[in-house]
Amino acid sequence: MIDPDRAAAVLDARDLGLFSERLLEAAHSAAGIEELFAYRVAEGAPETLASSSDLGDVAERAEAYARRYHRSDPAVAARLAARPGNAFVCRIPAEAIELGAYRKLCFEQPRFSEKICFGWKAQDYSLVVTFYQRRRQDEVDMAQLGALAQIAITGLTRLMRPHPKGASLIGTIEARLAASHPVLTGRENQVCARTLAGRTARQIGAELGLGTGTVLTYRQRAYQKLRMSKSSDLLASIMT
Repeated sequence: MIDPDRAAAVLDARDLGLFSERLLEAAHSAAGIEELFAYRVAEGAPETLASSSDLGDVAERAEAYARRYHRSDPAVAARLAARPGNAFVCRIPAEAIELGAYRKLCFEQPRFSEKICFGWKAQDYSLVVTFYQRRRQDEVDMAQLGALAQIAITGLTRLMRPHPKGASLIGTIEARLAASHPVLTGRENQVCARTLAGRTARQIGAELGLGTGTVLTYRQRAYQKLRMSKSSDLLASIMT
């Protein structure tokens, strides 16, 4: 079983950045997982919902997967074979990735030996949670990872629901950021406010008319100015 306190901490997260960090902590504790990536996919490219890593460049890998490599992922076959209203699971070793550029960026450079995918197929979309590890463990506790994936998919489903007062929520966060951190530019404030409100980089880009990479650059600049490294630090700074 998953530690209920850890599970509650994941489900209590109210923004995707904090959700990702707590989910990775639980996965690392349960099975030594070093990176995770969760997304929603229908007909086109996947929409990144959560990503977190003990390593660097996780945003680059998540973006590259969503833009260029998702069609070359062996997990697609498991997803397409599942019937709506059912789960699917697959373990994919690095050597099973045939596309060299994909294998190099997402497996060889971070030295991941395999990824373990859990998904749920709804009627018109699928949610997928992927766990990456460097050391392949034949005896990895799949029951624990499966339970954690269930928690993750439940939490993501809740976070994806539109907030009834989304606009006013973002306005409130922007005002707090402006008061607490006047060093931020207007664009940095907008990006950070939407990050704390639970928007993904892609959603923020669509809302503000920016590319996903530009959104990530604004966010990184803001974190550097404030000497922070994650959204939970930023959230704590405006709650005091």
